[in-house]
Amino acid sequence: MNRILLTVSALVKDNLRNRFVIFWIVVFPILITLLFGLVFGGFSNYFHITVVVEGNPNLAKYLNTTNVFQGVTNVTLAYAIEHDYIYIKINGTNFTIYTSKQNQEFVPVLESVIEQYYQRTNNTYHFTVSQISNYTYYYYLISGIIGIISLSNGILSMIGVSAGYYRDRVIERLATSPLRSYEWVISLIIYVIIITLISTTTVIILGIIFGFIPLISLAFIGFLVISTLLFGGLGAIIYGLTPKDKIFLSEIVANVLVFPLMFLSNAFFPPTVYPPLIRVFIEYQPLSIIITVIRDLIVYGVAPNPILVVMILIFTLVFLYAGGRLLRLREID
Repeated sequence: MNRILLTVSALVKDNLRNRFVIFWIVVFPILITLLFGLVFGGFSNYFHITVVVEGNPNLAKYLNTTNVFQGVTNVTLAYAIEHDYIYIKINGTNFTIYTSKQNQEFVPVLESVIEQYYQRTNNTYHFTVSQISNYTYYYYLISGIIGIISLSNGILSMIGVSAGYYRDRVIERLATSPLRSYEWVISLIIYVIIITLISTTTVIILGIIFGFIPLISLAFIGFLVISTLLFGGLGAIIYGLTPKDKIFLSEIVANVLVFPLMFLSNAFFPPTVYPPLIRVFIEYQPLSIIITVIRDLIVYGVAPNPILVVMILIFTLVFLYAGGRLLRLREID
């Protein structure tokens, strides 16, 4: 244990002095959050707003003919709140509209559409608007960025440190020390978890500035660690399978894998905004599943789907086992 702690301490001190490392674990998450937050802060304008109608299924169908709203029925208010839907409860000529802070700007348009639907009648309609959450795009974005942090730190940091130490012949010196291979692997994993927590803390502080108040819990921290272990194990597999005379290929493969997973996910936008051909992939690829669980924990405050959690746990165990077997300390010819 003492050797592991000393190795972790050396890894943290060595890498956190590197400006390139600081960029990836601190500056990069901040930049991408600011970029999407400032450019797409009103991202609801780019796709249909889902409206749940209770009391008139025909009104829901009529909303589907507009270019703004997508009407649905048979959805509970609790589910609508969790997914940032507008919820309409109809009682005669009285309409109660439940909405989040983000979607409140669409309520006047929705009221006009409803009045247009009922224009053949001579009744007077009364609208009551109730803001049921402070949900904004920043809630969606920050929770997505946290998932991306586990992806990028897990894969890129695991491979970056291993490949860099190999090129600098640090691995060769470590191989002559009493440090065992499993201690080296555990040290790398702990280091990756530490920088993930640093990156996550930085992004959460930025999110608080934008009004995002996360529901931090032990379940969230535990799942963040698990997701980092999943991608860290995948990074170890990539590095372990790469011929050491072509170690640069591991870094190329890492980047080719990370960036498509990052942008073809639900991190920045819901899967519904993507073309139908790739929508299923975007919704169920590993990063999207992890982000979905993170949102349930820190945004909606609900228990995540246990099936999704079990899937992530299985992948984590498989990747960690395979990565631990492949990432050997004494593997230099």
